[in-house]
Amino acid sequence: MKNTTKNIMVTSLMAMFAVIPLAQANHDDYARNTSDFDNFVVNAKVVSVTPIFKYVTTNTPIEHCYRNRVINTDYHDGNRSGRMLLGGLIGGVIGNNIGHGGGRKARAVVGALIGSQIGSRIADKHAYTEQHVGYQQRCNTQNVSETRKQVDGYNVSYKFRGRMFTTIMPYNPGRRIKLSVNISPVIDD
Repeated sequence: MKNTTKNIMVTSLMAMFAVIPLAQANHDDYARNTSDFDNFVVNAKVVSVTPIFKYVTTNTPIEHCYRNRVINTDYHDGNRSGRMLLGGLIGGVIGNNIGHGGGRKARAVVGALIGSQIGSRIADKHAYTEQHVGYQQRCNTQNVSETRKQVDGYNVSYKFRGRMFTTIMPYNPGRRIKLSVNISPVIDD
């Protein structure tokens, strides 16, 4: 009896080891046969689409130019240099010709100095200032900020097989949304 039980056990173990590769092969065949159907696309009905907004601020430099009134003042010195030179020459000649004897050079120098002073005073009488109005262009740059509201995406609610789902999309899908369906077996533990 002992041998019979032992033979049954050995036979059972051998049968199990023989069946396991067959079961695995059947599972692999099933996986190969269903791989074409693992992924496919279906359409679902869109229930609502709500735009998502964001605010974008841009700074634009704008140059503003304007004409600024400027008063320019010109000073005319009455030809001071020329008048002092002429007065000095005339004074020197007069000083040189006054009197006789020694000291002519000293009289010429004194006459030249006095003549220069007289020429300077005459120049002061003829000196004047002149003002004229001009315009100068001035520019400054200012940044002008502009904030705009723009669409950043869409909050989409859709119904698939009686259940509601929500997703965010970069565009409005319209009345129908395409869904990628992935099928894989659930293995119970």
